[in-house]
Amino acid sequence: MKKLIPIVIVLIFAGAIGFKLYSNKQVINEKNQPVDRSSIAVPVKVAKVKSVNVDGQFSLPAVLKPYEEVDITINTSGKVKRLNFNLGSNVRKGQVIGSIDSDIKSINLKNAELQAKKLKKDFQRIKELFEGNAATQVELDNAEFNYKNAEYQVESLKQQIQDGNLVSPINGVVVSKDIEVGEFMSAGKPAAHVVDLSKMKTLVMVSEKDVYQLKEGMKVTVTSDLFADAPMEGTISFISPNGDANHNYEVEVLITDASKKNLKAGTFVSVAFDIQSKGSLLQIPKKALIEGVTNPAAYVAKGSSVTLKKLVLGRDLGENIEVLSGLKEGELVVVSGQINLTESSIINQIK
Repeated sequence: MKKLIPIVIVLIFAGAIGFKLYSNKQVINEKNQPVDRSSIAVPVKVAKVKSVNVDGQFSLPAVLKPYEEVDITINTSGKVKRLNFNLGSNVRKGQVIGSIDSDIKSINLKNAELQAKKLKKDFQRIKELFEGNAATQVELDNAEFNYKNAEYQVESLKQQIQDGNLVSPINGVVVSKDIEVGEFMSAGKPAAHVVDLSKMKTLVMVSEKDVYQLKEGMKVTVTSDLFADAPMEGTISFISPNGDANHNYEVEVLITDASKKNLKAGTFVSVAFDIQSKGSLLQIPKKALIEGVTNPAAYVAKGSSVTLKKLVLGRDLGENIEVLSGLKEGELVVVSGQINLTESSIINQIK
């Protein structure tokens, strides 16, 4: 009996420690539980989608693009033997900027040329014999066939060697280099990307009511916040004859003096068109756009809930911007508090 007492005391003590540890763990777990904020209303400010009358000049946001850009590929596979370019290198149209190892093909070409030279002599000799009735037509035909086949082999090897050259199809600057000397290169794999920045272009979507006022060759004004005091002249180079589902038409603008300002592709610009058209358009504040003009979208408020809507933008109206599709007049867009929103959020509209 006396031996059992210490054992019982130890068990009771161990049980008390275990219970305390379990209780502490429960308290910690409760503290670590995420707070459910789904029922907490997010305060937001809203603005009404309005229709306004406009006329004369209008501007559209755009992004500069290279006039031309290409991936330089190769038409055959092999080990890269030499490269004559680096990132930032200026290359010319038709310039050979690298090649794969073609030593074996070059040796085969020399052998094929020697063979073709010999067979040509054989053909000429048999032709002379045939003209003197000392050779048959079959012998002449066979000699001609062998000679021409050897010539085809020579041309084929020359083309294979030429296909092993990396040739730039445009004038421009190398902006990516995807291969190094010694690497194996597969046919069709891009080795470099070249862009022509001597001229630039940009694409804008113009609404149906305005596009009929535009013509190819018409001058426009292109501005950038980086060079606000030095506008550039652009020329409409293409107007798509095919509109999208929202009756907007792609218009390409060519900018010839962008290189003088050392502008880079990807720069935001504004394209101003000067036409004598009147009408109304939908507009919203620019601050309603949650990701700016690059991926335009806005939250639309209805009661205590919100819906995220993708937008197609039109004219730049200073602090406001035209909406070509995605919204209706009278709808409310969130202009403050968007950072805390998801489509499942509850909102509280404040003034």
